[in-house]
Amino acid sequence: MRKLRLVFGLVLAVGLCLLLVASASAQRDMSEEDFPGDVYGPINEGYKLLMDGKYEAAAVQFEKATKIDNDNPFALNNLAAIESQKGNYKEAMALLQQATASAPKYKQKVSQTCFVAGLCNAVKPQKELGATSTIAPIIQENIAKLKPKLEAMPPKPAEPPKMEIVPKEEKGK
Repeated sequence: MRKLRLVFGLVLAVGLCLLLVASASAQRDMSEEDFPGDVYGPINEGYKLLMDGKYEAAAVQFEKATKIDNDNPFALNNLAAIESQKGNYKEAMALLQQATASAPKYKQKVSQTCFVAGLCNAVKPQKELGATSTIAPIIQENIAKLKPKLEAMPPKPAEPPKMEIVPKEEKGK
């Protein structure tokens, strides 16, 4: 009986340890192993195209990266930079907001470039990890740069008031 309790206790302890390890690993940050390896290719290619001023081709590569890793803040930030460059500030802000949610988990270091206009940063992730997310502050900086652009946009024209139709016989009265 005593051996049975000991075995049962050991099995229970091992099970609890495995459960704790599994939950801890589920909560860890995105490391190089978690960053899908095939996402680097499209992001790096897109970054190179971006540097050459080929924005549409770069956007295709960044969209390809989001199909591999749909919350990838590097790809989303770079798509936002392209949308911003085209003057699509609302679309750019939406992409940056989406990138904000996942950015803290991504600790890859970045290479950084700015558009000539200086509006948005485009980033290229490196496989080297940092202590904290380097993309999160870049995204926040881009949001801060976009806010005045959004506020300066003219409001959407309101629907004109409906015209009142007056019957012919009342016009002459």
